[in-house]
Amino acid sequence: MDVKRKLLGSILAAAALTLAACGNTKESEEAGEAKEAVYLKDIAVEDYVTLGQFEGLEIDLEEPEVTEEYLESYIQFMLANNPVYTLVTDRAVEMGDVVNIDYEGKLDGVAFERGAAQGADLEIGSGSFIEGFEDGCIGMEIGETRDVEAHFPDPYSSNPDLAGKTAVFTVTVNSISVPQTPVLSDEYVAGLGIEDCESVEDYREFIHDILMEQQKTSFENDKMNLVVERAAENSQVKDAPAGMVERMRSTLLANITSYANMYGMEIGEFVAAEYGGEAEDYEKTLQTLSETMAKRYLLMQAIALEKELEVSDGELDEELAAEAVSYGYESAEEYREAIDVEAFREYLMTQKVIGFLAGSAVVKTQ
Repeated sequence: MDVKRKLLGSILAAAALTLAACGNTKESEEAGEAKEAVYLKDIAVEDYVTLGQFEGLEIDLEEPEVTEEYLESYIQFMLANNPVYTLVTDRAVEMGDVVNIDYEGKLDGVAFERGAAQGADLEIGSGSFIEGFEDGCIGMEIGETRDVEAHFPDPYSSNPDLAGKTAVFTVTVNSISVPQTPVLSDEYVAGLGIEDCESVEDYREFIHDILMEQQKTSFENDKMNLVVERAAENSQVKDAPAGMVERMRSTLLANITSYANMYGMEIGEFVAAEYGGEAEDYEKTLQTLSETMAKRYLLMQAIALEKELEVSDGELDEELAAEAVSYGYESAEEYREAIDVEAFREYLMTQKVIGFLAGSAVVKTQ
C-alpha cells in the first residue's frame, strides 16, 4: 500500500478531518466506547484563542505543471504495472511466472472452508499466498498435480482458526505465463478501449490531462494546508479541553482501526506509515494528532465567529442528505442516526472557514 505521510498541519484539509467529523456514532457512545464528548458549542472559544492575522495571508506555491520527464516516467510506470502475458508451454514453473492453478487445502486430511479454488491466477514470488505455497509450485510442469505444504501465519486475521497451522494443498498447474512490459504503440493504445484515444499521441495527451488535474488538486490542497498553518502560526491557541481531545482521539482510533484492518495492517504499523513515528508508539502519535486537531478546530471556530461564518440548519440538512445518498443510506434520517451530527456540523464549519482563508489568500507562484 502506498500511503502518503501527512503533516500535522494538513489535518483540517484532508481525510483525517472528515473521519473525525463522522466516525463517532451514537452506537459507539451507547456501547461506552467514547468518553465524555465536548463540542465547540460547549466552549467559550474566546477563552482559548487570540487571533492574529488570518485574512489575506501571503503564501508561496509552485504553479501546477506536468513536465515532460514526469509525463514519461508516469507512462513507463503505467506500462510496467499493466503487463501483457505470454503463454509458456516448454518449461516448468519459475520464479516470477504467473500460473493458473486449481488447488484444495486440507488440515490433517480434512478440507477446510475457503481453502480451494479453480482457475486461480498466482504470480510466483508475489507473496500473495501463505508461506511455502508459492515456493512449492516452482518446478511444476503444466498439467502436473503436486501436494504442497504451506504454513499459516500467527496471527492470521482472515481466519484465526487456521493461525499457525500447517496445511497440505493439492495443486494442479493449468498454464504458465510470463508477464512482460508492453511496448507503447498505436496498436496497444487502441486496445485499451479509452474513448477518443487511438494513438500514442492521444494517449500521451490523455495521461497529461489526468496528471494536470492531479497537480491542480494538489495545488488547492497545499493552499488550504498552508493558510491553516499560517493562521495557526499567527495566532495563540491554548490546549483544548480534555473531553474534546478525547473525542477526537477515539474517533481517529476507530477509523484508523477500520482502515488498518482493510489493508491487513496492524494499527501501529498503519499509524507509522500514515503519520510518522514508531509503530509501538502509535498511541502517543494519535494523542498528539488529536491535540493538534482539537486546537485547529478551536482556531477555525474563532475565525468563524470573527467573520460571522456559520452552518445553517438548512445547509446541514442538505449536506446530510447528500452524504446519505453517497454512503448508500435509505434516508437522511437513517444517516443522522448513524453519525455524530454535531461533529458533522463542526466539520462543515471548518470547511467553510478554510474556504474563506484560501479564497482571501494572496498566492505567489514560482
